Amino acid sequence: MVRYFRGHQPYSNLFPLYCVEINQTILSYSSCKMKKAFFLLIVIIFSFAGIGDAQCTYTISGKVTDNHDHLPLEYAEIYVHEIKTGALTDSLGNYTIGGLCNGNYTLQCRHLGCEDITLLVTVNGNTIQNFYPEHHLHELSLIDIVAERGTEKTTQSSYEMRGKELDETRGSSLGEALKNVTGVAAMQTGSGISKPVIHGLHSNRILILNNGIRQEGQQWGSEHAPEIDPFIANNLTVLKGANSVRYGSDAIAGVILVEPGKLRDSAGIGGELNLVGNSNGRGGAVSGMLEQNFKKISPLSWRLQGTLKKSGTVAAPRYYLKNTGLEEYNFSAAAGWKKKNYGAEIFYSQFNTNIGILSAAHIGNVTDLLNAIARTEPLEKGEFTYDIKRPYQHIEHELFKAKAYMFTGDAGKLSVVYARQYNLRNEYDKHQPLNDSLAGLNRPELQFEITSHSVDMLWEHSTVKRFTGTIGVSGMTQGNTYEGRYFIPNYRIYTGGVYGIERWTKNKLQLEAGVRYDYRHLQVFKYENNIIVSPVYEYQNTSGTVGAIYRFNKNITSNINIGTAWRAPAVNELYSDGIHHGTATYEIGNRELKPEKAVNSIASIQYNNHDKWIVEMSAYYNTFRNFIYLQPVLPPTVTIHGSFPTLHYTQVNARFMGIDAQVNYYIIPQLMLTGKASVLRAYNKTIDDYLIQMPPDRFQGELTYNFKSIKKLKDSYVSIAGIVVNKQFRVPANSDYAVPPPAYTLLNLEAGTTFYFKKQPLTVGIGGTNLLNTVYRDYMNRFRYYADEMGRNITLRLKVSI
Repeated sequence: MVRYFRGHQPYSNLFPLYCVEINQTILSYSSCKMKKAFFLLIVIIFSFAGIGDAQCTYTISGKVTDNHDHLPLEYAEIYVHEIKTGALTDSLGNYTIGGLCNGNYTLQCRHLGCEDITLLVTVNGNTIQNFYPEHHLHELSLIDIVAERGTEKTTQSSYEMRGKELDETRGSSLGEALKNVTGVAAMQTGSGISKPVIHGLHSNRILILNNGIRQEGQQWGSEHAPEIDPFIANNLTVLKGANSVRYGSDAIAGVILVEPGKLRDSAGIGGELNLVGNSNGRGGAVSGMLEQNFKKISPLSWRLQGTLKKSGTVAAPRYYLKNTGLEEYNFSAAAGWKKKNYGAEIFYSQFNTNIGILSAAHIGNVTDLLNAIARTEPLEKGEFTYDIKRPYQHIEHELFKAKAYMFTGDAGKLSVVYARQYNLRNEYDKHQPLNDSLAGLNRPELQFEITSHSVDMLWEHSTVKRFTGTIGVSGMTQGNTYEGRYFIPNYRIYTGGVYGIERWTKNKLQLEAGVRYDYRHLQVFKYENNIIVSPVYEYQNTSGTVGAIYRFNKNITSNINIGTAWRAPAVNELYSDGIHHGTATYEIGNRELKPEKAVNSIASIQYNNHDKWIVEMSAYYNTFRNFIYLQPVLPPTVTIHGSFPTLHYTQVNARFMGIDAQVNYYIIPQLMLTGKASVLRAYNKTIDDYLIQMPPDRFQGELTYNFKSIKKLKDSYVSIAGIVVNKQFRVPANSDYAVPPPAYTLLNLEAGTTFYFKKQPLTVGIGGTNLLNTVYRDYMNRFRYYADEMGRNITLRLKVSI
C-alpha cells in the first residue's frame, strides 16, 4: 500500500519515501512479538520465586559517633540502597539491619547537620560497620520526637535519585537530570530547553510536584520546560505509570517528585555551596543554601536558598548555535514550626530565566525553510557571545505554599495545604512587522499570565487490622490571560477531586486499591467576528487503581499495578491557532477533541543476590482511547513573522508497550558494570501504523570503579559510559517534514572524590559528555530540522558543606 502525504506532490522531495510500502503482515508480527515479550516478563517475575540464597540471615550493625566530640548520634539514618531499607540509631547511636546475604552493599549514613557518608561494605557473615560523621554541634537541645508514618513503597515502578547520583546532575535542567533513568527521555527544543518524557508521554500527561505542590504554569507547550530550580531538590523521584488516584486526572504517564530536604530539627546552623562550570557555552552556576534551628526556640527552623546561572552561545561540533545563551536567577525561603502533635510550614520560591531561541529556526520564507531542513548546517551561524537577542523568552514563576498538620489522637494525621502560583511568559519574535510599535520599546509580541490557587486536605489513618490509608479532597481555580498576537485564548478553570487509597500488608504481601472522582470546568473567552464568545466545557470521570507487592524471598521482590486514568483536552489542544514561538511551528487546535481515557498496566521485578547481581526490569502495556497528538501537515504556514512548519492537533486510539531494564554486575567489590535499556513501541490503532515523535530505543553501558578511602580522600570513583540511541524507524511514511536522523553513540565520563581541608569536607567532581565530539541529531529535539546537537562539554563541580 502506498501512502502520499495529503496529496501534495510538489513537496515529495521534502518527504522522502523511505518507507513507502508497509507490509501489514510485518507490522502484525512486530506487534505480536512485543506482546509476547510483555507476558514473558510476567512469567519471569513469578518463575524467579524459587531462586535465591537461603543464607540471607546475616546482620550489619554498628555505631554512629560524632567525629568531633565522639558523642553518639541518635536518629541517624543508615540506608542500604540495594534492598531499599534502613534503620535509625537509638539513643546510644547503635543500629542493626537484618536479613542480609553475603555480598556487597552500598550504605549511606545521614544525620541532620552532618555531611552524608556513603560506603561500599562487603558482608561476610554478621558484619560491623561504624560511621563517624562530622557534627558541628557541641550541645544538642532536647527536642520533641514526632512519630510519623514512613513512606510506603508504591506498587508502581519508581526510581529515586539522591546523594552522589544527584550531585552528578548539578547544573543541569530537570529534564536533563532525569535522562539517565530507564524509561525516561527528554523532549528538547534546542540545547537550552528540556522537559521529561515518561514512556513516550510528556507535558500535560506528567505531573511534577514541587515541594508537594502540583506545578502549574504553561506546561502544555513542548518547549515549556518546568520552571523549577533543581538545586532545591534533596531527592528526585520518578513514579512511572498512571498515578491519577493520588495526584489527579492528568497523571497518565507518571509523577516526578522534586523534594527539598526536611528542615532542621536540632539546634544549630548549616548550609551548602555548589559551584558548577561548563566548557561548552562557557557557563556556570552558583547555588547556596543556609538553614538554622534555634536552641532557645527549638520548634522553629528556617532555610534560604538561591541560584545564579549563566551560559553563552552553545557550540555543535562544527559550528556555534546562534543565540543559544541562557540566564537564570532563582531563590526560595522556608520556615517551619514543629511540635509533638502539630506543625506548620510556609514556603516561597521564585524562578526567573531568559532563554535564547535558535535563530536558525525562525525563517523568513518557504523557500528558505525548505532549504534549511534539507541542509546539513543551519542557515545562520554565529560567534560566541553572552548576549541574548531576539528571538528569546523571559519566564517567571512564583510559588507560595502554606501547610498545617495535626495528629488526630491515635487515629491518624490531618494535613491541609494551600498554594498560590503565578506564571509569566514573554515571547519576543525575531521578525517584527515594520509598523510594530513595540519594536522600539523591545516589548514582547506575546505575553501569558496564569494564576492558580489550590487547596488540598488529606487524612492519613493509622494502622487498623493491617490496613493503612489516605482519604483526600482537592480543588483548584486557575485563570489565564494573554496580550499581543493570538495563540490561545483567555480562560478560567475550576477543578475538584475526592479520593481514597487503602493498603493491606501481611508478611511478604502488600495489596493496594484506590478510587478517585474528578470534575473539571473550563470556560474560554475569545473574540470571534468582533464579539466575545465564552463557551463552557465540563468534564468528569472516575479513576481507579489496584496493585500488589510481593517479596518472594530475600533476593526477589515483584510489583504489579493496573490503573485507569483520563485527561481532559487542554486549551491549546482545543483553541491554538498561531505561532508556537519556542518550537518555531504554527499550531492549529481542534475544538472537537474528547477526553483521553487510558488503561495502564505495569509489572516489575527486582532481583539482588547481594554479591554479584542487581537486576530490575519493568514491562508496561497501556491503551488509549482518544489519544491527542500533533500531526505535521502541509504546506508550511507563512506569516508576517516568518514561515513555519504547520502542526495540527488530532485524536486517535493508541497502544503503548515497552520494557525498562537495568542490570548491575560487580566484577570485583570495587568494580561495577551497569547496563540499561529502554524500549518503547507506540502504535496508532486508528490508521494501523506507528505514532510519530516517540523516543527511539536507548541502551547504555557503564563501568564504575570505587576507590578505597585513603587518608583524607573518601568516596572516590571514576566511571565511563557509552550511550547508543537507535534511529527511529517506526514512523509512518511521509509523516514529517524530515526523516528521523541516524542512530548515534556517545561517550561520557564521570569522576569525583571528597577530601578534607582541615575538618571541612569538599566534594569535587568532573564530568564529560559527548567526549568524542560526535556530530548527531536527536529525534526528540524539535530543532533537529535545523541544527546538530551540542558538542563536547566538560563540567567541573565543587560542593562545600558548611
